[in-house]
Amino acid sequence: MPTFLSDPSSSLYLFLAVMVVICAAVWYQKREKKSLLALVVSGVLLLALALCDYYVESPREQANRKVLAMTQAATARDPNRFIEHISASFNHNGANRDAVKNSRVWELIRQRDARVVAWGFGKPDFQQVAENEIEIGFYAKAEAPAISIPGIWFVRARFIRDPDGEYRMKGMKFYTSEGGMNQEVPAPGFP
Repeated sequence: MPTFLSDPSSSLYLFLAVMVVICAAVWYQKREKKSLLALVVSGVLLLALALCDYYVESPREQANRKVLAMTQAATARDPNRFIEHISASFNHNGANRDAVKNSRVWELIRQRDARVVAWGFGKPDFQQVAENEIEIGFYAKAEAPAISIPGIWFVRARFIRDPDGEYRMKGMKFYTSEGGMNQEVPAPGFP
């Protein structure tokens, strides 16, 4: 399904809503079959857009959902569940999927009893890189009850559509507010 239907912009919603209001006003004024038909058609278009948006997951929405599932797996300290959302073609600074599964980050999460969170999945940070490749941006941090863990990272994650049709993470880059978006920084314990 086209992305403009499965992940529509608010301007498309606004356009159709204004069209419904105008058609309703015209019908109320004239009370003709023609104006009623225009009102029904515009209402059906708005409803169809809302249903497509709600029931069909766009690539951006799928990638966002996968990142949230990865944060839940990290918080649960379950590397196997975490790497389910990582592509076999994953590469982060030369490290592959297995390196992520066996990385020191899992020990750090266990030691600090950390909870990993991600937020700020904005449409402006989404980019269609290629036909089967996308990039999303979001913020992430680790929260621990007794220890202060410094750092909020802005993450740019690249996802690729694997042969089974699912988008999985192909790579990621971490940035901090101090370095800006020009300088990638390493995440503690991550390969």
